[in-house]
Amino acid sequence: MNSTIQKLSEFFEKLPGIGPRQARRFVYALLRKEQSFLNDFSALISTLKENVSQCQKCNRFFQSKKHGGVCGLCNSTERKEKVLLVVEKDIDLKNIEKAGFYNGYYFVLGGLVPPISSGLPEEVKMKKLFERVKEEALSKNLDEIILAFSATTEGDSTTRYVEKILEPIIKNRAIKINRLGRGLSTGTELEYSDKDTILHAFKNRQ
Repeated sequence: MNSTIQKLSEFFEKLPGIGPRQARRFVYALLRKEQSFLNDFSALISTLKENVSQCQKCNRFFQSKKHGGVCGLCNSTERKEKVLLVVEKDIDLKNIEKAGFYNGYYFVLGGLVPPISSGLPEEVKMKKLFERVKEEALSKNLDEIILAFSATTEGDSTTRYVEKILEPIIKNRAIKINRLGRGLSTGTELEYSDKDTILHAFKNRQ
Protein backbone atom coordinates (compact mmCIF):
# COMPACT_ATOMS: atom_id res chain seq x y z
CA MET A 1 0.00 0.00 0.00
CA ASN A 2 1.27 3.45 -0.89
CA SER A 3 2.17 5.78 1.93
CA THR A 4 0.37 9.09 2.48
CA ILE A 5 3.43 10.91 1.16
CA GLN A 6 3.43 8.81 -2.01
CA LYS A 7 -0.29 9.23 -2.58
CA LEU A 8 -0.15 13.02 -2.16
CA SER A 9 2.89 13.18 -4.44
CA GLU A 10 0.92 11.36 -7.12
CA PHE A 11 -1.84 13.97 -6.88
CA PHE A 12 0.67 16.80 -7.38
CA GLU A 13 2.13 14.95 -10.38
CA LYS A 14 -1.25 15.21 -12.09
CA LEU A 15 -0.80 19.00 -12.27
CA PRO A 16 0.77 20.50 -15.44
CA GLY A 17 4.55 20.67 -15.44
CA ILE A 18 5.01 18.84 -12.13
CA GLY A 19 7.37 15.85 -12.10
CA PRO A 20 7.94 13.24 -9.35
CA ARG A 21 10.82 15.12 -7.70
CA GLN A 22 8.99 18.45 -7.54
CA ALA A 23 5.82 16.72 -6.34
CA ARG A 24 7.74 15.20 -3.40
CA ARG A 25 9.24 18.59 -2.58
CA PHE A 26 5.72 20.01 -2.32
CA VAL A 27 4.66 17.26 0.07
CA TYR A 28 7.69 17.70 2.35
CA ALA A 29 7.19 21.48 2.27
CA LEU A 30 3.61 20.98 3.47
CA LEU A 31 4.82 18.70 6.28
CA ARG A 32 6.88 21.60 7.61
CA LYS A 33 3.90 23.96 7.72
CA GLU A 34 1.68 24.64 10.72
CA GLN A 35 -1.64 22.78 10.94
CA SER A 36 -3.52 26.09 10.52
CA PHE A 37 -1.83 26.55 7.11
CA LEU A 38 -2.84 23.03 6.06
CA ASN A 39 -6.43 23.65 7.18
CA ASP A 40 -6.68 26.89 5.18
CA PHE A 41 -4.98 25.28 2.17
CA SER A 42 -7.31 22.28 2.10
CA ALA A 43 -10.40 24.48 2.68
CA LEU A 44 -9.54 26.63 -0.35
CA ILE A 45 -9.05 23.56 -2.52
CA SER A 46 -12.28 21.91 -1.38
CA THR A 47 -14.36 25.06 -2.09
CA LEU A 48 -12.55 26.10 -5.27
CA LYS A 49 -15.32 25.10 -7.67
CA GLU A 50 -17.97 26.58 -5.40
CA ASN A 51 -16.44 30.05 -5.59
CA VAL A 52 -15.14 30.09 -9.17
CA SER A 53 -17.28 29.92 -12.30
CA GLN A 54 -16.47 29.43 -15.98
CA CYS A 55 -17.70 32.18 -18.27
CA GLN A 56 -20.37 30.98 -20.69
CA LYS A 57 -19.07 33.30 -23.38
CA CYS A 58 -15.25 33.34 -23.28
CA ASN A 59 -14.66 30.12 -21.31
CA ARG A 60 -12.35 31.74 -18.71
CA PHE A 61 -12.57 31.07 -14.98
CA PHE A 62 -13.61 33.99 -12.77
CA GLN A 63 -14.51 34.62 -9.14
CA SER A 64 -18.24 34.15 -8.76
CA LYS A 65 -20.66 32.15 -6.64
CA LYS A 66 -23.32 32.37 -9.37
CA HIS A 67 -22.51 29.54 -11.74
CA GLY A 68 -23.33 29.82 -15.42
CA GLY A 69 -22.79 33.56 -15.70
CA VAL A 70 -20.74 35.86 -17.89
CA CYS A 71 -17.48 37.39 -16.65
CA GLY A 72 -16.66 41.09 -16.28
CA LEU A 73 -14.47 41.17 -19.39
CA CYS A 74 -17.27 39.87 -21.60
CA ASN A 75 -19.80 42.19 -19.94
CA SER A 76 -17.64 45.27 -20.50
CA THR A 77 -18.98 47.82 -23.01
CA GLU A 78 -15.62 49.61 -23.22
CA ARG A 79 -13.78 46.90 -25.14
CA LYS A 80 -13.40 46.64 -28.92
CA GLU A 81 -16.18 44.29 -29.96
CA LYS A 82 -14.79 43.78 -33.46
CA VAL A 83 -11.71 41.84 -32.30
CA LEU A 84 -11.58 38.36 -30.76
CA LEU A 85 -8.35 36.98 -29.30
CA VAL A 86 -8.12 33.20 -28.92
CA VAL A 87 -5.67 31.81 -26.35
CA GLU A 88 -4.91 28.36 -24.98
CA LYS A 89 -5.43 28.91 -21.25
CA ASP A 90 -6.44 31.41 -18.59
CA ILE A 91 -2.87 32.28 -17.62
CA ASP A 92 -2.20 33.40 -21.22
CA LEU A 93 -5.22 35.70 -21.05
CA LYS A 94 -4.04 37.15 -17.74
CA ASN A 95 -0.54 37.73 -19.16
CA ILE A 96 -1.91 39.63 -22.17
CA GLU A 97 -4.39 41.57 -20.06
CA LYS A 98 -1.62 42.52 -17.63
CA ALA A 99 0.47 43.89 -20.52
CA GLY A 100 -2.28 46.48 -20.96
CA PHE A 101 -2.30 47.13 -24.72
CA TYR A 102 -5.08 44.78 -25.91
CA ASN A 103 -8.67 45.97 -25.45
CA GLY A 104 -10.78 43.49 -27.38
CA TYR A 105 -12.58 40.34 -26.29
CA TYR A 106 -11.20 36.86 -25.56
CA PHE A 107 -11.89 33.18 -25.96
CA VAL A 108 -10.01 30.56 -23.92
CA LEU A 109 -9.73 27.36 -25.95
CA GLY A 110 -8.76 25.24 -22.94
CA GLY A 111 -5.92 23.31 -24.55
CA LEU A 112 -3.98 22.64 -27.76
CA VAL A 113 -4.41 20.23 -30.66
CA PRO A 114 -1.62 17.61 -30.87
CA PRO A 115 0.14 17.44 -34.28
CA ILE A 116 -0.80 13.77 -34.61
CA SER A 117 -4.14 12.89 -33.07
CA SER A 118 -7.17 10.75 -33.81
CA GLY A 119 -9.42 13.30 -32.14
CA LEU A 120 -9.58 16.49 -30.13
CA PRO A 121 -8.71 16.40 -26.41
CA GLU A 122 -11.85 16.80 -24.31
CA GLU A 123 -10.66 20.07 -22.77
CA VAL A 124 -10.28 21.80 -26.15
CA LYS A 125 -13.54 23.74 -26.70
CA MET A 126 -13.34 23.92 -30.49
CA LYS A 127 -17.09 23.55 -31.05
CA LYS A 128 -17.80 26.36 -28.61
CA LEU A 129 -15.31 28.60 -30.43
CA PHE A 130 -16.95 27.74 -33.76
CA GLU A 131 -20.40 28.69 -32.42
CA ARG A 132 -19.07 31.93 -30.89
CA VAL A 133 -17.46 33.04 -34.15
CA LYS A 134 -20.49 31.99 -36.18
CA GLU A 135 -22.83 34.00 -33.96
CA GLU A 136 -20.69 37.13 -34.06
CA ALA A 137 -20.05 36.81 -37.79
CA LEU A 138 -23.80 36.66 -38.47
CA SER A 139 -24.40 39.71 -36.29
CA LYS A 140 -21.54 41.50 -38.10
CA ASN A 141 -19.78 42.21 -34.81
CA LEU A 142 -16.46 40.74 -35.86
CA ASP A 143 -13.64 42.05 -38.07
CA GLU A 144 -10.59 40.19 -36.81
CA ILE A 145 -9.72 36.95 -35.02
CA ILE A 146 -6.24 36.77 -33.49
CA LEU A 147 -4.83 33.32 -32.77
CA ALA A 148 -2.41 33.78 -29.87
CA PHE A 149 -0.95 30.37 -29.20
CA SER A 150 2.54 29.46 -28.00
CA ALA A 151 5.30 29.19 -30.60
CA THR A 152 5.48 25.41 -30.26
CA THR A 153 4.61 22.45 -32.50
CA GLU A 154 1.30 22.08 -30.64
CA GLY A 155 0.61 25.81 -30.98
CA ASP A 156 1.22 25.71 -34.74
CA SER A 157 -0.95 22.61 -35.09
CA THR A 158 -3.79 24.31 -33.20
CA THR A 159 -3.51 27.45 -35.33
CA ARG A 160 -3.86 25.42 -38.53
CA TYR A 161 -6.79 23.48 -37.09
CA VAL A 162 -8.67 26.62 -36.03
CA GLU A 163 -8.05 28.29 -39.40
CA LYS A 164 -9.46 25.21 -41.14
CA ILE A 165 -12.67 24.92 -39.10
CA LEU A 166 -13.39 28.68 -39.24
CA GLU A 167 -12.80 28.96 -42.99
CA PRO A 168 -16.45 28.21 -43.95
CA ILE A 169 -17.64 31.03 -41.67
CA ILE A 170 -15.24 33.75 -42.78
CA LYS A 171 -14.96 32.67 -46.43
CA ASN A 172 -17.38 35.26 -47.84
CA ARG A 173 -17.04 37.81 -45.06
CA ALA A 174 -14.59 40.60 -44.34
CA ILE A 175 -13.16 38.82 -41.29
CA LYS A 176 -9.40 38.37 -40.99
CA ILE A 177 -7.71 35.55 -39.11
CA ASN A 178 -4.25 36.64 -37.97
CA ARG A 179 -1.46 34.84 -36.15
CA LEU A 180 0.97 36.42 -33.73
CA GLY A 181 4.00 37.60 -35.69
CA ARG A 182 7.71 37.40 -35.02
CA GLY A 183 8.53 38.24 -31.46
CA LEU A 184 7.83 34.88 -29.92
CA SER A 185 10.86 32.66 -30.41
CA THR A 186 10.27 29.08 -31.52
CA GLY A 187 9.42 26.93 -28.53
CA THR A 188 8.29 29.88 -26.41
CA GLU A 189 5.10 29.57 -24.39
CA LEU A 190 2.90 32.66 -24.21
CA GLU A 191 2.52 32.14 -20.48
CA TYR A 192 6.20 32.97 -19.87
CA SER A 193 6.59 35.83 -22.38
CA ASP A 194 7.17 39.37 -21.13
CA LYS A 195 5.20 42.48 -22.10
CA ASP A 196 7.61 43.70 -24.78
CA THR A 197 7.78 40.28 -26.46
CA ILE A 198 3.99 39.98 -26.59
CA LEU A 199 3.59 43.56 -27.83
CA HIS A 200 6.09 42.95 -30.64
CA ALA A 201 4.27 39.75 -31.61
CA PHE A 202 0.97 41.63 -31.75
CA LYS A 203 2.33 44.45 -33.87
CA ASN A 204 3.72 41.95 -36.37
CA ARG A 205 0.71 39.66 -36.54
CA GLN A 206 -0.21 38.42 -39.99
